[in-house]
Amino acid sequence: MKMSEKDWFIPGIYLIVGFVWITLSDNLLLYLGHIFVVPSGLLYVIGSLKGIFYVAITALLLFYLIRRRTKSLLYIKNDFERLFENNPNPMWIYDLENYRILLANKAASYQYGYTFLEFKKLTLYDLRPSSEHHKLNESLSNEVRRFGDSGEWLHKSKKGEFFYVNIFSHKTVYEGMKCRLVTSINVNKKVMAEIERENFQKSLDKAALVSITGVDGKLQEVNDLFCEISGYDRSELVGKPIQMLESGYHDEAFWHELWKKIRKGELWRGDVQNKSKSGEVFWVDMIISPIRNHSGEVYKFMSVNYDITERKKLEINQENLLNDFADYAFQTSHKLRGPLTSMLGLISIFKKYEDPAYLIEKMKETSETMDRVIREMNESLSRNAFTLMSEKREMININKSKKL
Repeated sequence: MKMSEKDWFIPGIYLIVGFVWITLSDNLLLYLGHIFVVPSGLLYVIGSLKGIFYVAITALLLFYLIRRRTKSLLYIKNDFERLFENNPNPMWIYDLENYRILLANKAASYQYGYTFLEFKKLTLYDLRPSSEHHKLNESLSNEVRRFGDSGEWLHKSKKGEFFYVNIFSHKTVYEGMKCRLVTSINVNKKVMAEIERENFQKSLDKAALVSITGVDGKLQEVNDLFCEISGYDRSELVGKPIQMLESGYHDEAFWHELWKKIRKGELWRGDVQNKSKSGEVFWVDMIISPIRNHSGEVYKFMSVNYDITERKKLEINQENLLNDFADYAFQTSHKLRGPLTSMLGLISIFKKYEDPAYLIEKMKETSETMDRVIREMNESLSRNAFTLMSEKREMININKSKKL
């Protein structure tokens, strides 16, 4: 192990002071004895005492230097405990030769469930499931940077529980060995939330038309189902105003109220009729959620739309049928009762009236009126019911062919 400048500091001071003292002290003593005419016996005593004085001075100097160095080592030890041992993030040091873990801190022991002694019996492979070993081999063979962010890894604890961590590391030296210091940040909640979000996004993309629109009304993002139902390519939609899908069914007041509400940051939901690229109309159950920035201002909108075209067709057919039934009931209660009343009156007169030809003509007119009313009633029932039954029959045939 190489010695640093600090390692040579104390011996260097001691060497310099000793060399100066030995070289100059005798000459200085003779010079002072000559000037002040000091007896030779006294000079001998002073010469003997100067050795004791040198030892005392150097002892005090060494004590001061060693004490200062000891304090420095104590500070280093405290820094080590604070920055490594007591660090809230799991950390460990491993040998670059055999990937054996040499030292781990308290947070690592808590997260992985191993004691300090158990950690020293582990390698990097023991902290990962076998499915991650190939990835670890590639990472270790390519790890040449002094500082590195290895990204997210799947780790396992002593109990066999799996969790995701983000690994940061850098080269260091520990007990004379080339090592790497690792910091393991637990990101399991974040990764699991991302996985759940991705699964939710995939499910949503299959079930709904999703779009992101700016406050200017221009489309920023659309999903695949949005493109499929609208008939447009993504490039034809992004950057274009959402109004390009309007069918003209809704009036200006409808759209004004919608935009007024969502720009205030309120949720809006309603049925909207749109028009595809081919000109066909389709209905969606639209839910618009305003999205706010860090300042709390609405800066874009997320729209989730469920295709309800078939439901709307059914509702329209049902409404038409109800209108037809209302018309049928009106004709039954008003138009048909009139000719029937006339017919009953003619029958009662027929028995007393002497001119049957006149009565027969009136009965004929009344019968023709009844026939016309009945035809109108049948027409009321058939004009929409027939279409609905035909569509229903067609859907049944399609479903049968799919099963086959």
